Amino acid sequence: MKTSLKYIKLFIAALFLITTAAAKGNYMKMPVDSMLNDKAPDFVLKDINGKTVSLADYKGKVLVLDFWATWCVPCRESFPATQKVLNKYKDDPTVSFLFIDTREKTDNYIDLIKKFLDENHYTFKVILDEKGPDGIQNKIYKQYVMPGIPTKFIIDKNGVIRFKVIGFNPNLTEDDVIKELSGMIATARKS
Repeated sequence: MKTSLKYIKLFIAALFLITTAAAKGNYMKMPVDSMLNDKAPDFVLKDINGKTVSLADYKGKVLVLDFWATWCVPCRESFPATQKVLNKYKDDPTVSFLFIDTREKTDNYIDLIKKFLDENHYTFKVILDEKGPDGIQNKIYKQYVMPGIPTKFIIDKNGVIRFKVIGFNPNLTEDDVIKELSGMIATARKS
């Protein structure tokens, strides 16, 4: 019961921040004093090539987890700016990115992912969510408790979620998105 109440409070706080930010025309801006302090749920998943990947592999690094699906238009719209942020940190051994493909609706989604990455020249490390008890590919998605995708989590070097970014605002410029995501990474790095 305590865990459920904790997640309800987290959801209400996130909804308040998003609503406040949306009123200002900016979904991603989050004040530093609004940092989260929740242990990131552990996971062990396979990447699109069958290699095992776990949260523990990224201990000591800031990790950006991006939950998405091939059918999700806002996810795809967010990717050009996300790729630029990934490029900015590609030579920084203290920052990593993982893209968790979730909630797919077709059986051939691995082929769709590979084609999508190739066509768009994205260098994302994609891992695959597992099926939950309901038979839907959403096991880790549900553990991270989110209302939808895209959702990004910025996790500090100690495995603590510091920021949760829900959705994508197409009215933001790429530079705005890059600046804000980079700011969250820099803040998580200090925690």
